[in-house]
Amino acid sequence: MEQAQLKNRSAWILAVLYFGWIVSYIDRTAITLALTSIGNDLVLNATQLGFVLSAFFMGYAFMQIPGGWLADRFGIVKILIIAVLFWSFFTAFTGLAWSLTTLIIIRFLFGLGEGGYPAASTKAIATYYEKSQRTKAQSTMMSSNMIGAALAPIVCAPLLMIFGWRTVFVIISALGIIFVISLLFFTRNAITYIADQQDKPKGSFKAVLTNPYLVKVLMIFFFVNLASWGLSSWMPTYLMQEHNINMASIGIVAAIPALFAAVGMIISGRIITKLGSKSKYGVILGTSILAIALILMANTTSIILIIVYQCVAFSFMSFVSAFIFTTPHRVVEESNVATAFGIVNFGGQAAGILAPTIMGLLITASGGSFNTSFIFLAVVCGIAACIAMLLPVKKTEVEEIKWEAVEG
Repeated sequence: MEQAQLKNRSAWILAVLYFGWIVSYIDRTAITLALTSIGNDLVLNATQLGFVLSAFFMGYAFMQIPGGWLADRFGIVKILIIAVLFWSFFTAFTGLAWSLTTLIIIRFLFGLGEGGYPAASTKAIATYYEKSQRTKAQSTMMSSNMIGAALAPIVCAPLLMIFGWRTVFVIISALGIIFVISLLFFTRNAITYIADQQDKPKGSFKAVLTNPYLVKVLMIFFFVNLASWGLSSWMPTYLMQEHNINMASIGIVAAIPALFAAVGMIISGRIITKLGSKSKYGVILGTSILAIALILMANTTSIILIIVYQCVAFSFMSFVSAFIFTTPHRVVEESNVATAFGIVNFGGQAAGILAPTIMGLLITASGGSFNTSFIFLAVVCGIAACIAMLLPVKKTEVEEIKWEAVEG
């Protein structure tokens, strides 16, 4: 099949990838909603539950770099299918956990499966879109994260109340099968086309690891994700324990800020396309506002104000996320896009290993109070803003890419 014919399918393929990201977020977010029930059922305290949440990120982070290399080397369709089927199996298996140890092992393996998806889906954008369109397409695809985060409580909360946490994981695992069928349908002959591209340059770890711009972005992502995953992992528990919000209402409280973030992500992609490396100033502003919003959130008793602060924080946070997620498309060649994304995303997901556990330890040490943990989240946002100040600014993205290649 000719490349031009494949690119005509780009909008449909983007839609399927978007759906895949939503499925991944529903599958990974379900456990944060079920955390209280799991803790009661298996008799686990906040620190132990933090270990369970971190187990996913350990597997997820571990798979980022291998996942990027595999996508650059062996093709996106095969990697996407294997990744989704693997994580869907362990989503269902989560409902069979009978102890802290089995739950940690299952969530680690689940994380390995999900870890293969980000770089492969990013490589798909590089394959099916022209370079001038990739930043917009990537930011649009990544807005699915927020939509998935918004849909997860809406989908899972009622199911948890009706069926209990064990059955819910079995039910949502079926979404992965729907994704695989859709992907195969819309990428017919795509595997043959990709196989014909074996003469193209392959991903190079050296070219990516020696790029100083990407290293700084990785560090920004690490500290931003300490705040992002620390907040998202414990927010449902925080709302239930500190503000007496019931499970049915949590879906609404979580959905509103997530929708703001999704819209912000799509808009941010357009802004970044125009600003190029000057987008660093938006990163500095976004992380600073996020830090302030977290402090305000921790010091209010009003649910309405909590939602408002989250909407403001997530709107600016989306710009930071869009900047990070689209960086590989802007500063490396197509042959290295998946490898670059995997390495940068490793930095962000490594933070996910630490954040839930640190939050759990701080909550336990504070006697169940969330104040100290929110201060921690604000501090790491400040560190991310400081690192963003070190990013260079070039007149055009082309100059930026050439400069980084020389410096690397």
